Amino acid sequence: MSQPVKIPGSYRRLIQFSLQYKKYFFVSVLGFLLFAAMEAMLATVLEYFVNALEQKPSKAIYGLSAEFTNSIIFVPVAVVVLSFLRGLGSYLGNYFMGVMGLKVVTRLRQTLFSHMVMLPQTYYDQRNSGELVSLIIYNIEQVTGAITNALKILFRDGLSVIFFLCLLVYYNWKLTLVFFGIAPLLAAMVYFASNYFRKTSHRIQNAVSLVSHISMETFQGIKLVKSFRGESFEQRRFDDAADQNLRFSKKYENVKAFQTPALHMVIAVALAFIFWLVLKLWDGTAAEAVVYVTVAGLIAKPFRQLSTVNAIIQRGTAAADTIFSTLDVDVEADHGNQTLDNVQGRIEFCHVKFGYTEQQNAIDDLTFTIEPGETVALVGESGSGKTTIASLLLRFYTIGSGDIRIDGQSINDITSQSLRRAIALVNQQTVLFNDTIKANIAYGEQLDEISDDQVINAAKNAYAKHFIDELENGFDTIVGEDGDRLSGGQRQRIAIARALLKDAPILILDEATSALDNESEKQIQNALENLKQGRTTLIIAHRLSTIENADKIIVLEKGKLVEMGDHASLMAKKGAYARLHASQSNSDHTPAV
Repeated sequence: MSQPVKIPGSYRRLIQFSLQYKKYFFVSVLGFLLFAAMEAMLATVLEYFVNALEQKPSKAIYGLSAEFTNSIIFVPVAVVVLSFLRGLGSYLGNYFMGVMGLKVVTRLRQTLFSHMVMLPQTYYDQRNSGELVSLIIYNIEQVTGAITNALKILFRDGLSVIFFLCLLVYYNWKLTLVFFGIAPLLAAMVYFASNYFRKTSHRIQNAVSLVSHISMETFQGIKLVKSFRGESFEQRRFDDAADQNLRFSKKYENVKAFQTPALHMVIAVALAFIFWLVLKLWDGTAAEAVVYVTVAGLIAKPFRQLSTVNAIIQRGTAAADTIFSTLDVDVEADHGNQTLDNVQGRIEFCHVKFGYTEQQNAIDDLTFTIEPGETVALVGESGSGKTTIASLLLRFYTIGSGDIRIDGQSINDITSQSLRRAIALVNQQTVLFNDTIKANIAYGEQLDEISDDQVINAAKNAYAKHFIDELENGFDTIVGEDGDRLSGGQRQRIAIARALLKDAPILILDEATSALDNESEKQIQNALENLKQGRTTLIIAHRLSTIENADKIIVLEKGKLVEMGDHASLMAKKGAYARLHASQSNSDHTPAV
């Protein structure tokens, strides 16, 4: 069973976050204070109006002479002036509260995003992209309501209730006690509704995350969906998630809709009782009685508005809880205090053990050394740990035991920025952003410092310039989402150009040529021959024909090193590498049916 959300803690943190913009908050509160005061004063004008109708004298008020308050122009002037001030207060309150809400939400969204990109890889391994996008979009929108709408109602209508109650006490404090008598009943209704709203809000958030996840998966894999005629299946998945969201939302709206008229009915019964008491026991003037029952009727509206705040706050609190729980996740640990300068490229794995789960090691007691400038290939069946080695070298994960060193320095002692600056990665899942080719090649922290000539040279070395020049806008061509406007080989060469431009002393190619045709692959291999001069290159490949010229080949099985040597020596051993090579050679020569 999930633990109950600590509403005060989550909402308190949200308010503290909002107080960074306290000048907007205070101006807004002053505006609502003016609005509520003028609302109450407008009600008192009725006393002067009724007295004028009955031709009875009215008392002086607010420093105004009795002669003026009894004149025929007093009521019209008072209505106009007080209405203007009430409108001014409403504008100041709503505008500055709205601006504060927009600033808080923007800052919170920026803070959340900047924190999330710094979280460790394990955080992303445990969540889907739809959930993360929903957190940034949907949950933040719920917080907007909790800040802007809820605080507007709390101060505007809350202050109106206070001023109206003060008037009621002023005109007849005994009758006003009836209002205070219903307070425990109202509080009980709000309390029980709060628990329901909070639980249902969490369920709605989960349903929205699922809708986002299914949508993103479908649209990102739309070619696969269409080729396998999976439209109906995806439609059913989406409909089920949308129906789940609808089901919880209907329950939420049902209680929300019931709460307001229920509270309103309780207030109406209290008003009816007060009306009866006024008719039976009132000992003041008729004008005062008119003001009293008018204010008693007016107070019902802000009371009703205040009853809606509960649902808004509970929804915002549920969203704030997930947001702040994410902000409470520790960012990627970086205990390194050394920089990696003048990198030669010597890499050592010393008895390294690592597992994605505690039950099974993905890397088991792995020890090997790569000398500076060597081209080393990692080979093995799927799941043997090849890509994991690259992830550990980049410190995406923390090793369980052992050590990884670069030029004799433990990577745990090196700052993350310094470590990753020294390594260029091209992995098998090419990632391109919906931007220009130039921006994708020049991607990174020093984007503004990279010249056009550097980008062009990188594209040349990756054998990408010739196809880029043929595009309508050349290097300014937008590649589309995930580079969909380019072929697989073109995307891969853009990614390789990005790595070439980084000019890092260590290069990791994780299936870097997997998406290339034979001609393009030959071109890339030629580029790599030039690139590896003075650099350490780590190649991860399933296709053994691409790494036969590597200086060293490391053969892995279930996270363990089983063989190491060059192509000729490993073939002569007739061991694991020879079997892998033979199986691939046989499959390559299998005639097509």
